[in-house]
Amino acid sequence: MTLALYLAMSLLFSPGLAAAENSKMIIINKKTNQLGFYQNGVLTNVFPVATGRRRSFTPEGTFKVINKQVNPPYYKKHIPGGSPYNPLGPRWLGLSAPGGPYGIHGNNNPASIGTYASNGCIRLHNKDILWLYDQVPIGTPVIIVWNDVDLNNGFIDNTPIKLYFNNEPVILSSENPTFSRQDKPYVPLKVICRLLDYDIKWNQQTGTIDLVSSNMTTTLTPDSKNAYVNGHQLNLTNPPVVMNGITYVTTSTLEEIFSMNMKVSWNTANRELRIIYQAPVQPPANDSQQENPV
Repeated sequence: MTLALYLAMSLLFSPGLAAAENSKMIIINKKTNQLGFYQNGVLTNVFPVATGRRRSFTPEGTFKVINKQVNPPYYKKHIPGGSPYNPLGPRWLGLSAPGGPYGIHGNNNPASIGTYASNGCIRLHNKDILWLYDQVPIGTPVIIVWNDVDLNNGFIDNTPIKLYFNNEPVILSSENPTFSRQDKPYVPLKVICRLLDYDIKWNQQTGTIDLVSSNMTTTLTPDSKNAYVNGHQLNLTNPPVVMNGITYVTTSTLEEIFSMNMKVSWNTANRELRIIYQAPVQPPANDSQQENPV
């Protein structure tokens, strides 16, 4: 699930959050006790959490990370940082929510994760807060909601995809990673264009991408289902997405654009994506055309 879609569903989008689609963001769903970590508008990790014993204990709204602390002490009971008895665990991400302090932190009671157990803070497993702490800079937006959305439905699987083009394996470099989301494989658009011998052109003024061959021009817009093939509008099932500066397309997009010349198959178990492509036949040149009389 892209960040924009989640925000729309949560009815919490505000102009100040638009820039976060190009950086990092945290969304916490108290109802499902999940924390989602987004990079460039794409969900890349989901963690189970514990939230307030009552819904009102953990504030809802849009906040940001205002401080970070390694081995935070638990002042309320004078427990030093780093102690195995410290309920804050090894890391603390302080939030700007009023009435606090509120924070995202570790814990000394792993059995509480996934339940409503805290006085208002958000608890993670210690291994998870250690990972999250290193990813999140001060100023990172944090949205806390209560709804029925299961964040796992939008999770990104970065296990490499084996790509075959006309039954030949395609070696993908680390600069062109693949991923799947909701059992849909995503491949860099520039890799597809290279295999098909298409030129790819970015139009900065219109924010569109042109795929150009000798007899076909396709115009795509990232995060939009509107596409044009030789000037004819096409409504895509899944729009192209941008992740870490790379434009990706999935199987339905390829089939809809190249419907006459391409067959695509995706094997979920083996993570194999096979593309069979037959280039369109070029019409013969008309050599019999006479020159205009002088």
